[in-house]
Amino acid sequence: MIASRPVDIGGRFVGVAVSSQSGWFFKAIDPVVDDIDGASFTSPAEAARVARLVVERAQDWKPAHAA
Repeated sequence: MIASRPVDIGGRFVGVAVSSQSGWFFKAIDPVVDDIDGASFTSPAEAARVARLVVERAQDWKPAHAA
């Protein structure tokens, strides 16, 4: 049976951790986490932890030309 867990970061649904024979992989729903789409993780919690880091990185990043 395939199991899945939603990944929610601060109330923002960003993707799903899906079980596989080799662990869990991440399916991005929100474009902000596209960098980790298809990545493998040891657990849904690890997928959520990395997704949180990616979301936080995107929030902290500002283009050089921004005021």
